[in-house]
Amino acid sequence: MRYRFRCEYLGSAFYGWQEQNCGGKLRFVTVQSTLEEALSVALRAPIRVVGSGRTDTGVHARGQCVHFDFDGELDPVKVVRSVNGLTKRLIRIRDLEPCAPDFNARYDAVLRYYQYTIFTRPVALMRDFGWECGSLNLDIDAMGREAQSFLGEHDFIDFCIPRNDGKSTLCTLSEFRLERLNDWSCMFHIKGNRFLHRQVRAMVGTLFDVGRGRYPEGTVNQIFEKKFKGERTWAPPQGLVLENVEYKDY
Repeated sequence: MRYRFRCEYLGSAFYGWQEQNCGGKLRFVTVQSTLEEALSVALRAPIRVVGSGRTDTGVHARGQCVHFDFDGELDPVKVVRSVNGLTKRLIRIRDLEPCAPDFNARYDAVLRYYQYTIFTRPVALMRDFGWECGSLNLDIDAMGREAQSFLGEHDFIDFCIPRNDGKSTLCTLSEFRLERLNDWSCMFHIKGNRFLHRQVRAMVGTLFDVGRGRYPEGTVNQIFEKKFKGERTWAPPQGLVLENVEYKDY
């Protein structure tokens, strides 16, 4: 039987989502391997999980969706309690339920929603959940205008680290909005049907370069048109949170 659940996790505690093998042994502690170990203990059977996306090292999640198969029925309340007790407060799962046998957390997703936070002053309480970029006077309005160039369908090959797996690099973004939280922080709201490896961090880094006056507005279109030459900033992972993944029936 197939089950699914939502989970959130502290990305700074893991080497990304995906299990990494080295000579048949796990090389790093990942979100995937931690969940599989906890579920295997809770259900007393080997469990493999599939997530909606493979977040990078240091990237957080609040609404990651996961599915797994288990030969038998289970008590969702007990399993959630057991898994949450085994993951040392670094991962929390919720909304565990049975689902259709052909449901796929990765391939059935229709929209993914990310947030990225930038701090322009030194912070202590939230430094693990945003990019502390120093006392810069960023042009928030220019960054917001430039972000609109990402909307619609584009080939994001120059805004990612290509995996060279032959798969399409076309993505469609339906929202790229910049919210000013206060006079020293702002947050990007980014929604799209799919995202490539480090795509969000590449996009935010480019907008940061525009905001600090390194490059002019119009830089995003220059990159899309293969007319841009120069070094670019990559935003660090800790400011990025996978907020939600949407499905037609979940």
